[in-house]
Amino acid sequence: MSHLDSTAPAPAAATGDARRDDEVVLSARNVAKSFGSVQALKTVNFDVFRGQVTTLFGENGAGKSTLMKVLSGVIQPTSGEIVLDGEPVRFASTTDATRLGISIIHQELSLAPNLSVRDNLFMGREIKGPTGIDFAEEARQTQADEALDEPIDPLTPVEDLRLGQQQIVEIARALSVNSRILIMDEPTSALSASEVEVLFRVIRDLKSRGVSIVYIPHLEEALTITDHAVVLRDGVMTAYAKRADIDLEWIVRNMVGDNFDLGSPPTGHTIGEVALAIEEVSVADVNVPERSVVDRLSLTVRAGEIVCIYGLMGAGRTELWSASPGACR
Repeated sequence: MSHLDSTAPAPAAATGDARRDDEVVLSARNVAKSFGSVQALKTVNFDVFRGQVTTLFGENGAGKSTLMKVLSGVIQPTSGEIVLDGEPVRFASTTDATRLGISIIHQELSLAPNLSVRDNLFMGREIKGPTGIDFAEEARQTQADEALDEPIDPLTPVEDLRLGQQQIVEIARALSVNSRILIMDEPTSALSASEVEVLFRVIRDLKSRGVSIVYIPHLEEALTITDHAVVLRDGVMTAYAKRADIDLEWIVRNMVGDNFDLGSPPTGHTIGEVALAIEEVSVADVNVPERSVVDRLSLTVRAGEIVCIYGLMGAGRTELWSASPGACR
């Protein structure tokens, strides 16, 4: 078997080239992955198309993240092969995959929050000048980076950016090493609706430049951004279709099986007395004591009642339930 040279530089993303909509650039062929006695993937076949978004659906534990880690060199498959540009390739690490133009953005961002946008983009690949690192040129290239989508001061610490802006910086960093295949694992989980729209604009721009996107989405955004949909269930690929042939019912049916039932609210029982009452609770930010992560919140929960707490990452959900019992009554 021949293998691509994982030390070769990654080709730059195509720009304006003629291409077929069905042109496959990356494939998993009969890929299986076991962790001891647990078989996370079972002979999966999966294609990534040039300049298009391929979404990967599945319940928790279906094997989505495992497949993405195999494609990006985080882990190696137990059996099967990865095919890039028509040739089998082996990735010993993410470094090998990155050299060939494949990058992964995990759900938890890997930025250094105390460093500037410029320093995050050029971390590990600093531009050298006659007297050391050429910070001015790095700042110039950061300002000119089209992937950033909106003006961001290169010297701004990442921790001062909104989560949506941090996500864009993460994408820009991946593209700065000539990534032509970008794997995104639930990138909108911590974003507001307006930040999701910014992210989608960036993705559409990347598509126009020939970058291929592999995307693990939330259901509500799936139909907005996808070109191809693949469903995994219990480590097996159960369905594939183009965007024109799918809807939310198709996605859910293939995720959970033909006999799916979304259920209905429970009936026939009585809500009891108040079991928990929280009144005017405030919780200070441990890093910035003068700031409240929870501000004068009141809530009641009755016996036999299910109350769901929603909010984006950083909204204060964890801090609320981790607060001292003395703050509640």
